Amino acid sequence: MKHRKIAFIALLVFVFSSYTSSFLWAGEAANLLMTTVDKGLAVLKDPALKGNDKIQERRQKLWEEISFIFHFEEMAKRSLGVYWKDRSAEEKKGFVELFTEILKESYVGKTDTYSGEKVALVSDKMDGKYACVQTKLVTNKGTDVSVEYRMLNNQGDWKIYDVIIEGVSLVNNYRSQFNSILTKSSYADLVVRIKEKSNN
Repeated sequence: MKHRKIAFIALLVFVFSSYTSSFLWAGEAANLLMTTVDKGLAVLKDPALKGNDKIQERRQKLWEEISFIFHFEEMAKRSLGVYWKDRSAEEKKGFVELFTEILKESYVGKTDTYSGEKVALVSDKMDGKYACVQTKLVTNKGTDVSVEYRMLNNQGDWKIYDVIIEGVSLVNNYRSQFNSILTKSSYADLVVRIKEKSNN
């Protein structure tokens, strides 16, 4: 599905970057993003985490290094759209946890298929508590893929709340799928269907 491809590319930017040092012209959000990229790459290069018998350990370590930079609550809220406000505090908490697991379980494993893609920081723009960090993924065929990270300053910490791949939003893709279910079924049905898909 389209959102799976978007998330896959988004995570590739994190762990397969050619970035090696701070850009003097880059802002705080961009530098944090690219520093996190380096940490993810270090995990995949670690000889102690190589091999099929280390897959789960490697994935878990990778998640520990990169997950902090995502604003999962904001992403979950935006993905649920107008249906978020009708949820109870307990339902919101549960949905954030479920959404976080979707990203973790569905996409971190895809990084095992890395085959030489390169990434570069192109530009960044800050506007108050918001920032857009533009990167470029260069495929093995020499084509460029535009990857934009939208970030929010959350109590002093910059966090990602959406990823735009070639103009297509990760959050909007989820919202479209969730809404298509919620217009025909209940919120409880949506949760069940998400859990079923996650377990497959």
